[in-house]
Amino acid sequence: MGYLKIITALLIWSTLGVFIRKVDLPNTALLFYPSLIAGLIQFLVLFSRGALRNSITTEHDRKSILVLLLIPVCFVANSLLFYYAFRNTTIANAVLTHYTAPVFVAIMAPFFLKEKLHSSAWTAIILSSIGLWFILNGPSTPQGSPSGSSEYSGIIAGALSGLAYAFLIITIRSIAAKFSSLFIICVQNMTVALLLLPFILDVRVSLEHVPYLLTLGIIHSTIAPLLYVQGFHTVKANEAAILGYSEPVGAIIVAYIFLHEIPGKTALLGGALILISGYLILKSKIARSQVP
Repeated sequence: MGYLKIITALLIWSTLGVFIRKVDLPNTALLFYPSLIAGLIQFLVLFSRGALRNSITTEHDRKSILVLLLIPVCFVANSLLFYYAFRNTTIANAVLTHYTAPVFVAIMAPFFLKEKLHSSAWTAIILSSIGLWFILNGPSTPQGSPSGSSEYSGIIAGALSGLAYAFLIITIRSIAAKFSSLFIICVQNMTVALLLLPFILDVRVSLEHVPYLLTLGIIHSTIAPLLYVQGFHTVKANEAAILGYSEPVGAIIVAYIFLHEIPGKTALLGGALILISGYLILKSKIARSQVP
């Protein structure tokens, strides 16, 4: 059952690019409203359980609080770059370049988490760099690509979103033991809504936008994370990470069905190298964790 929950969450997230393309709203609004909806739902859940008071009254050092407040900043950077990539290149390019995140985590972990950089990480760095080069040097107008868009800027934004996501992973990992997961996500969403509020005051939201925003807020930002976290009750973290590679596959299939996007062979080759690089890092971590 845990595997089904994690795969369901990943498949939900794989549809994000289609929603971004379909909704004619600025990226800031597409991030603000779902974050606000999800944050309010999570706040009510925490409040009803009494967990909110426990999280607030528990003493925390200043560094942990600063890191907690840094998480929404990383999330905003990751999301806006990712959304920009969705609008300016194919879904495949956006998602595959975003999956450079595990490689960036491996590079930054020695500096922020005091983790050793192993030889497999260097192989992964080389493979992901070659993969990104393939994607950048693919056809300038892939079939299904957004018309009038800047293909290169979208691809670069996808890779930068991977970098921002790596920072997000590292910050969350550094305080995961000090706060509950639901509290971290709630603070993230509410802070994101507060940060983006000045940028959406002049944005006009019509009734036709409401179903999309509710779906993003309830399904993508609340139910999917909940299913993903619940899946960890019976699924090991390493297994969940391997299942994570179903997301880019799902995203490419969904883009083909709803947007008629067909990624080029060069993009698929580059994406395969990026995914392989992430798998090598994951495999190395699994091997080290099994060493007595």
